Amino acid sequence: MTALLAVVLVAIVVFPVNGVVAQAASTPKPTPSPSATSGRGVTPEATPTSKGTPTSKATPTSKATPKATPTPAKTTDAAPETEPTPGSMEPVVSSAGFTHPGVFDSLDSLETSRKHLFAGDKPWTTVFQQLVASPYVAREAPDFSQFASATATDPLSQRCSLDDPAGCVTYCGSFSVPDVGCTDARQDARAVYAQALMYWYTGNAGYAQRAIAILNAYATHFKGNVGSNGPLMTAWIGETMLRGAEILRYTYAPDEGDEAFDVKGFSTMLRTTAVPTLSTFDYGPYNGNWKLSAADSLINTAVFLDDRELYNRALTMWREAVPAYIYVSEDGRVPASPVSSTGLYQSRTDLSCFWLANKVDSCQTDPKTDPHFGFQNGQAQESCRDFGHTALGLGAIINAAETASIQGDDLYGEQQDRIMSGVLYAVQVSQTYEKEGWPRGFCDSATDLTANLSLANLAAEVVYNAYAIRKGVHFSAIKIRGYSTSYPKNDPLAAFIAARRTDRNPIGDVSAWEGLTHRLANKPVQAIKYTEQPTPVVSATARASATPTAEADSGDSGVVDSDLGFAMPATVLGVAMAVAASYLVMRHRRKPL
Repeated sequence: MTALLAVVLVAIVVFPVNGVVAQAASTPKPTPSPSATSGRGVTPEATPTSKGTPTSKATPTSKATPKATPTPAKTTDAAPETEPTPGSMEPVVSSAGFTHPGVFDSLDSLETSRKHLFAGDKPWTTVFQQLVASPYVAREAPDFSQFASATATDPLSQRCSLDDPAGCVTYCGSFSVPDVGCTDARQDARAVYAQALMYWYTGNAGYAQRAIAILNAYATHFKGNVGSNGPLMTAWIGETMLRGAEILRYTYAPDEGDEAFDVKGFSTMLRTTAVPTLSTFDYGPYNGNWKLSAADSLINTAVFLDDRELYNRALTMWREAVPAYIYVSEDGRVPASPVSSTGLYQSRTDLSCFWLANKVDSCQTDPKTDPHFGFQNGQAQESCRDFGHTALGLGAIINAAETASIQGDDLYGEQQDRIMSGVLYAVQVSQTYEKEGWPRGFCDSATDLTANLSLANLAAEVVYNAYAIRKGVHFSAIKIRGYSTSYPKNDPLAAFIAARRTDRNPIGDVSAWEGLTHRLANKPVQAIKYTEQPTPVVSATARASATPTAEADSGDSGVVDSDLGFAMPATVLGVAMAVAASYLVMRHRRKPL
């Protein structure tokens, strides 16, 4: 019987049904009451509405970082004394009025997306396969050997270690040249978010432990980012890492003997390394994606720290930056100038040359002369520079608005026309350029225009869900000079999302796995009983590519989207599912990797 059962279990793992596997899964533990302080500022004191407590205990493990494959392990231990109840988890509302988890992902969107995943719905299953196959789910805690010592006089040669009493910093030049820990820090941030999602969707505490090991390493050793790109690196880390930190803080309770998230130490690190830079650095003279990324990161930081004053300061940054980044016809002849203590870009000539990335002759003279630039409705400040940086700016706008919406602030509504026009302009040009070239009058007489129209970091699914699904506002095509392209149902953004889903899944700074977490995030799905929830497991093909590999610092890599279903005789599959379900439903307790 044991041998037969083993064969059945293998068959179930190898042959998914509707993109998921008939294997029982644990539901993440009910929210623990946050007991660690949040640094200076208000400490979250409120507990979840539900009085639930963790209902199962896995075998204690060493506090060392888990050394495991990125695929959830099958449980073989005895059933827990009481069955976990998915409905018992409720959001935490702190004494400062913040809802947790509340950085980019709300508890509602996480639970809804999990139900879609367990129901075998696409694209949730497809993007989950890509998440499992990414190198980040297996990334371990850093040893900081690629970072510089915080007291280094020459950060290019004086590297750091876990034994360095001064702590460790990154040293980042423009475009990460030089790169001393810069790529590593970005990958650590992505890994925390990826592993937090893996914990949420599989219930496997090994992922949570791995992410916590990274977070605690930063809490203990990280002292900030230096170099010309240091302020931008600070923003990028906070944009992604805090998503995962927030999920784990409010959904995961470690078992006895497991490593706990050092919330107090991590909060202190944020207060000393991130907050001073994000809240005081003058981002105005730089391209707009800098200030927008900083506003997004500062909003995340304020929510995590439960700091209302800091949060309001971050909203002000966002409100200053957005009108200066996206032009709409209602602005008049010129867009808003960046808010800056330097007073740059206040004249029409300087502002036009700034938007043109100085790519016209009149902007090369001293003094510059007015290029008579014709701003186009929906154009972004960096459109003439390239669309990759434009996507970073637009993505930061959207992701900050998403976090604010969880906290009850409708930034989406405040700048609805501007955000929608900016997104539509970018996706319409990206989809039309190959056939019809640049729009008529695009960037006027600019030379060296970049034809790479990658929008990997545009949070397309997030903004579509925010307007088209939650608000019921249609993404109708905007008029762009010289373009006559039509779109299915007159919805360019839906066409863009559909096309991108057949390409590589973006895993950049601000749009990682959004098709899993934010696709139709408020669309009702039928409730699934606990015993019916299978563990999503990556297919054999994707699993083979899940080994961590070196990644170029491109912000856009992943695996090719494909139909991951397999054929299996219905009778054999039905019997296998029935036998496996009757066996595994008694063994659904969470177990570390």
